Amino acid sequence: MTVAALAARVQSGGPIRVQSQPSEGPAPKGPAFRETLTDAVGRVDAAQKTADAQVEAFIAGETDNVHDVTIAMNQAELHFQLLAEVRNKLLDGYQELMRMQV
Repeated sequence: MTVAALAARVQSGGPIRVQSQPSEGPAPKGPAFRETLTDAVGRVDAAQKTADAQVEAFIAGETDNVHDVTIAMNQAELHFQLLAEVRNKLLDGYQELMRMQV
């Protein structure tokens, strides 16, 4: 259905039927959403592990640089907070889709 036909149908108040059609163009370039999300979770995990390793090294007396340990802990916390906010937005979007009437 063309845009003009869809607009005419909306103005007339007639029913609108949307049919999914296979895309005929090339596949979109770039990483898939799943890969992006998996990569983000991996980065958060790596930041957490780095912070844990630095805290353990500080407690064991292997390092005395408190600033690096604090920075690593804050970075890990920020990474986790960002991931939690992204998750919350995704859940909000999903719940909004589920509330839509078809």
